[in-house]
Amino acid sequence: MGEVKNNFGKYLAMAEDEPIFITKNGKITAVIEHIEDSEIEDFLLERNTRFRRMLGRVKREKGGMSLDEYRKSRRV
Repeated sequence: MGEVKNNFGKYLAMAEDEPIFITKNGKITAVIEHIEDSEIEDFLLERNTRFRRMLGRVKREKGGMSLDEYRKSRRV
């Protein structure tokens, strides 16, 4: 972990090509992943537990829909 802290800029540059897995005591504790500004909303929504539960409920009720379909249905 100290290696990453001391060379953070290097790891950010490396993350542009592939995700960087950070370990502590041999276990993965974090991931540095490149993301474009236009992808931030999708990135956050995909990892939001409440949002995933809501999508699951919609999927059960309506037989499934894509993120784009969901956004259109909610006018997001």
